[in-house]
Amino acid sequence: MKNKVKLLYALCFTAIVGCKTGDDLYISPNNPLEGNLPSMLTAIEVNSFQNVEGDLSRMSSIMVQHSVGLNAQYSDVQNYRITQGDFDNVWIGLYSNTMYNLKLMIDKSQIAETKSPYYTGIGKIMMALNISLATDLWGDVPYSDAFQWMSGNKTPKLDTQQDIYKSIDNLLGDAITDLSVTENSNYYLPGEEDLIYKGNVKLWIKAAYTLRARFLNRTSAKVAGTEAKVLEYLSKGISSNAENMIAPHDGNSQNQWGAFQNTRDGYMGASKLFVDRLVAKNDPRLAYFLSTNSEDKFVGGDIKEESIDPDVSIIGPFFDVASNFPIITYYEAKFIEAEVKQRQGANAAAILNAAISANVEYVTKGEESAAAVANYAQASKTDILTEKWVALYNQGIEPYNDYRRTGIPALTPRPQSAGATMSIIPKRFPFPQTTTLYNPNAKNIPMDVAVWWGM
Repeated sequence: MKNKVKLLYALCFTAIVGCKTGDDLYISPNNPLEGNLPSMLTAIEVNSFQNVEGDLSRMSSIMVQHSVGLNAQYSDVQNYRITQGDFDNVWIGLYSNTMYNLKLMIDKSQIAETKSPYYTGIGKIMMALNISLATDLWGDVPYSDAFQWMSGNKTPKLDTQQDIYKSIDNLLGDAITDLSVTENSNYYLPGEEDLIYKGNVKLWIKAAYTLRARFLNRTSAKVAGTEAKVLEYLSKGISSNAENMIAPHDGNSQNQWGAFQNTRDGYMGASKLFVDRLVAKNDPRLAYFLSTNSEDKFVGGDIKEESIDPDVSIIGPFFDVASNFPIITYYEAKFIEAEVKQRQGANAAAILNAAISANVEYVTKGEESAAAVANYAQASKTDILTEKWVALYNQGIEPYNDYRRTGIPALTPRPQSAGATMSIIPKRFPFPQTTTLYNPNAKNIPMDVAVWWGM
């Protein structure tokens, strides 16, 4: 018996909003998800969107100088005054509310009577995405020993980041296998309740391959000979903007950047470094990424100043509350391809131009030409990663990851004379206070210590 279950996104979103705390949308860790696979999938995807778009994204954007922190806790983040207490909610969002419920969904999808490999595969992709957020920002984190508190293990060991990356690739490889079976092998078939791809398993497979390329390329400085495999994954991955893996938004389900700007106006703005780059290049994305200040000018905040002028540009229509948020995209795939080809010794200019053009098309919805910026004749590593930094403006933690593994773009930290508490840009975030307080395996590591794949 096959069931295609269609759920209204609004119903699920309303249920989740009922558990809203501050800026975090979550399901209580004391009340894990119950119900059938379709209802679980919708809620898990919504929580994952919050993990990708929410506070971790905003803090990372300040670290990589897309944004500046102007007020309240974001002034502290701008000064690298980042504490363990800043992460209790986001840790709950990742572990209790998302990954634990993902484990429940994956286990449920493998019950013999209602076995549904498509749900298993989607669950593994979402697990890989969420555990990557945790390990990329904190390094060694619980994974293989996690999600067992209901059976009494409340102090899970920490897996090394190197081992977690192996687990991530295994998850994605297994997901591709799960998603490659016939429809008749599934009791439930995903449909409208899958907010990302509406049950299109071919697109899920492409997303999985592109994520494999992203994560393998991340480890290129630590694992030799990754280039051929990364290119193989890319050849099987997302091949156009129409296939992008996105968090869909509308008037009911709001883009978290836009929602934050509407409720926390004055907390964050654009950085001078980023604005000046776009203005100098006559970049067609300028008026889409950014809005003008009170004087109708594109202006960024200067982190060299002790008191950053608050009259700066803020996010533009690309981050409107009804705008979709990119998770893994065709243009990111092309930037990865350009980086790998350049590392192999090729002139990757054509690939870089294609990456920029794809980003301009996506950001401006085809309204603008990329001719002014997609015009490289030669492409250095710095060119590729700097253009990727521009293209992925405020799009999750990926630009922060790139900076920490390559040192590109060349960022000057906020001076200590202006208020910074560190002489360098933090290389990781501190563990949440509740984690180090109750789990003796979690020892806080200074923020000037790089994660395994970092520099």
